[in-house]
Amino acid sequence: MKTLVINPGSTSTKVAVYEDDKELVKQSLSHSKDELAKFAVWSDQLNYRYGLVMDFLTAAGYQATDLDCVMSRGGSPPGIKAGCTAVDDRLVDALLHRPLEPHPASLGPVIAAKIAKVAGVPAYVYDPITSDELNPLAKVYGVKGIEHNSMCHVLNTHAMGIVFAKSIGKRFEDISVIVAHIGGGNSICLWNHGHPVDVVPGDACTFSAERAGFMRAERMVQLVDEYGVAECTKWLHGKGGMVSLLGTNDLRDVEKMIVDGDAEALKCQQAMAYQLCKCICSLLPAADGKVDGIVVTGGGAYWERLTDDVKTRLAFLNVPVVIQPGENEMQSLAEGALRVMRGEETAQKYEG
Repeated sequence: MKTLVINPGSTSTKVAVYEDDKELVKQSLSHSKDELAKFAVWSDQLNYRYGLVMDFLTAAGYQATDLDCVMSRGGSPPGIKAGCTAVDDRLVDALLHRPLEPHPASLGPVIAAKIAKVAGVPAYVYDPITSDELNPLAKVYGVKGIEHNSMCHVLNTHAMGIVFAKSIGKRFEDISVIVAHIGGGNSICLWNHGHPVDVVPGDACTFSAERAGFMRAERMVQLVDEYGVAECTKWLHGKGGMVSLLGTNDLRDVEKMIVDGDAEALKCQQAMAYQLCKCICSLLPAADGKVDGIVVTGGGAYWERLTDDVKTRLAFLNVPVVIQPGENEMQSLAEGALRVMRGEETAQKYEG
């Protein structure tokens, strides 16, 4: 079974062709600032990115009709669930006109639908960046009409939760596991019997390589008044975290600073681990204090100094703390498609 996998980001579109769960060819299609500057809003990039994906397919020696399905990373349509969802007109409309967060990631399923229509095969989206399955108590904010949402690394935390369940000889649907993703942004998800029932999103989690993470609400209001919305937004996306603290978004650089005797770098590493563990433990009440394990994943999970610190700080819980590094997004999407096509999992219909 051949699957085309599409994963759009802000400045690139990752594409790959898989035979079952084996990667045949993969490429990251970069989009320069000059190219993207031609488009007034993110949704105007649709035909541009679609053309690049089709060019990739042709250059790789494939036609759309060679495919059995097209799978995409999703954006943030309201009311979608975790797992696999069939892409239809209703979902396309929600992605283009009513996303919870305007972002080029929402173009992926739309591109998938266009290619699938040409090929006469199904198009799917798997684990978009939000899932409307939170515990109702987790949604309540202290302002009427404003609700907490589950914006987090749904795809990778789901995939690593499945891997963890297999490692302990259980079904993912039968366990409760907290999965922390460490990357450009950090987020944590509690998966309880197959559902993401509570999360610590990136702006409420510890600072990361390039994001400031949680900050006191009153202090943030003061800072916005002092520095302006644009500058404070940069701290939350791209210019915060280790970028602001130490001048780099590469955690390998931070490790080198520590090895070279930089006390400030060591303090920042220890603070990240300390705060990450606080955030992980904040989800324990949502699982009645009972979890089968804790998984640390994402690119930042390769940093052994950090993960060793996390394991030490969480040892008092007496549950397995497992390190599963990497993002694994493309592989996870391909494996999701394979499960659906084999009938091991059922694709949902988007209800909105």
